[in-house]
Amino acid sequence: MSVTRRFMRHGALVAAALAVALIAGPRASAQQAGIDPPPFRWSAERMAAMAAAFRDDLDHIPGEVLVKFRPGMGPAAQASALSVLRGDMPASDQHWLGDLLLVRAPGEPDVEQMAARLAAQPEVEYAHPNYLSRTQQAVTPNDPFFNQQWNFNAINMPLAWEINPGGSPSVTVAVIDTGATQAAETFNFQLWTGSRFETLPIPYGVNPDFNVTQMLPGRDFVFFTAGTPVLDMVGHGTHVAGTIVQATNNNLGLAGIAYQSRFLPLKACFGYWEVQIVQSFNNIPGFVPPSNMGGCPTSAVVEAIRYAADQGAHVINLSLGGFNAVPAYQDALQYAVGRGAFVAISAGNDFESGNRRSYPASYAASLDGAMSVAALGNTNARAYYSNTGDYVEIAAPGGNTRQGSAALIYQASLSFADLNPSTVIIPRFDRYVVSPSQGTSMASPHVAGLAALLHSQGITSPAAKEAAIKRFARDLGTAGRNNEYGHGLIDARATLRGLGLAR
Repeated sequence: MSVTRRFMRHGALVAAALAVALIAGPRASAQQAGIDPPPFRWSAERMAAMAAAFRDDLDHIPGEVLVKFRPGMGPAAQASALSVLRGDMPASDQHWLGDLLLVRAPGEPDVEQMAARLAAQPEVEYAHPNYLSRTQQAVTPNDPFFNQQWNFNAINMPLAWEINPGGSPSVTVAVIDTGATQAAETFNFQLWTGSRFETLPIPYGVNPDFNVTQMLPGRDFVFFTAGTPVLDMVGHGTHVAGTIVQATNNNLGLAGIAYQSRFLPLKACFGYWEVQIVQSFNNIPGFVPPSNMGGCPTSAVVEAIRYAADQGAHVINLSLGGFNAVPAYQDALQYAVGRGAFVAISAGNDFESGNRRSYPASYAASLDGAMSVAALGNTNARAYYSNTGDYVEIAAPGGNTRQGSAALIYQASLSFADLNPSTVIIPRFDRYVVSPSQGTSMASPHVAGLAALLHSQGITSPAAKEAAIKRFARDLGTAGRNNEYGHGLIDARATLRGLGLAR
């Protein structure tokens, strides 16, 4: 089953009148020396499979299955279960993600049948393909573009900042997404340029409206090996993180909700340019279809969730989702909440294309400390794309193009003109603009930011954060909890006052 593209950047609105440059980094010339890129995280074979999934618009990575064994199954029992698979499985193609095993069996032509055979073994609790989720995009500060951030007034953020001005650097927020660039460097990548391969210097820069002293060393789960810089080649992760931690009261750009928090950028999603680089690295000529904007392998998202929890993140944001029920997501969310992390998850952007349940958001309703977030436009009505269902728990501003450009969510992001796959052959990732977007991707970080402020006020339990956000939400739609708005629109001032100043 094909997963539809859900990154809801409204390209026609990213016009010069709206996309005001924050910074223009110097273009790397052909003579400018770059540095060779660090080793890629995946083998050439795995990267080729990822490229094939992208190229063919698959909802999984070919030949890869995630397996959870029943308790008490030792190495011999595990090997017995895996023996039903065809072909050799080198140890390098097996990777443990906590108690979950990622198995790569390139000789298996049908990954669904492969997972079914494994799931039927008595030693196995569950097995499923390594599915690809998609990103879901879509005190009054002195920041010059704050007047475009209607979304903060909608949740009473200026009054909330009078109670709690931006939280505390003792609070860590992890954003699991396409990353946020942490290195101002130029890397030499091999790229197909239309008739031949060329090794070209590709520049990267850090968003100047992030406080780099609050950025923790991130980690890449899909592109580079561990210990190498996180790079955003899409802009989605940068935009999402901005709503939470964008520097505020710095006379630059826009504002963020919990702007004093520490920020842990985790790259578990890739886009067009990662795949184009991978394809070129493997000496495959041609261009990746520009209509498909990438994905988030379940294995990478699960590993990132567990990593964030193990690193002590107090809040995790997941602006991503897919249509497949994935028990591995449920296990990872339970692990994170059990380690003290509150998780905000976008509810999905597919109301007008079937309104299918979105995962991992669907698991949030049964887990205290994780919340599924729907999106509103600037009239506090549900955005046309925002999923509805019994798993929707809360609502926040996500933007709505049908209400005009003023109804979108503005944050700093990469200049789309520099990386638009329909027009660009040699990209650059060092320039940032004020960018309008919409989606439940944009709604979820509002909840994550509020949770970070609550934590700074001493509300440390994930379940207590959820209870507070629900209790003080502004009721919308049918009285009480409903399938469009959940418990209503978050109200930052009421929540912080109710469980902070006035408790």
